[in-house]
Amino acid sequence: MTSDAHLHPLDGITPEKYPDLRDLKLTLSCTSTRDQWVPMMECQVDTVKSYGVHPWYCDGWDTDAESEFLDILERDPEAQVGEIGLDSKRGSVAEQMPVFRRQLGIASEFGRIVSIHDIGCEKEILDAVRELGRGCRGIVLHSYSSDSYVKPFTEAGCMFSINPRILSRSEVRLKRLLSSIPSDRLLLESDAPWTAKGFTGMSDFTVGIAGILGMDPIELEAMVDDNLGRLLHG
Repeated sequence: MTSDAHLHPLDGITPEKYPDLRDLKLTLSCTSTRDQWVPMMECQVDTVKSYGVHPWYCDGWDTDAESEFLDILERDPEAQVGEIGLDSKRGSVAEQMPVFRRQLGIASEFGRIVSIHDIGCEKEILDAVRELGRGCRGIVLHSYSSDSYVKPFTEAGCMFSINPRILSRSEVRLKRLLSSIPSDRLLLESDAPWTAKGFTGMSDFTVGIAGILGMDPIELEAMVDDNLGRLLHG
């Protein structure tokens, strides 16, 4: 089995840029904007589907969007929440915050999995998760990179999804991050089609991460597949 804990099928993923795309057996897909919600519902890709408003597009959240969001979750018990979050490098965190908190709170109320985008807002995300995320079935920290926050996020019940962009770090820093993440909380993702430069598929990414961890790639693949399967299907 090959898994991918975060991708965007509505944004134009192609086999040319994702060579082992057709080999994926277990995936968690996300939206970024409200106008992707209906296409995601109608999308025929075999994936677990998430719905949310990305922090870059937080101005697309209003009372009508919230009503539609609630309706989707009420009608589809398999609908999850994402990609939501905070980003200190693009837009206003003050404007993103109420949109993020409301979506996180709704995910918790419905007992759904939530995928969270976090750029430079670890403390704010952690505080919100502690306050509002207790009812979530699972919390995935998308494209995770901050080893200093692994312990408190683990204690808050989060999982850590690692993206190929992390390979731009030094091996020392990357090994420190990966070694700090509990083995039963580690996930791997592509963020396709927004993949890292030089991305050649999840199989190759798994081999690279396995080498840093000193693991057999088949063992690592089985572990992260089991982690994602447990999250998605219990």
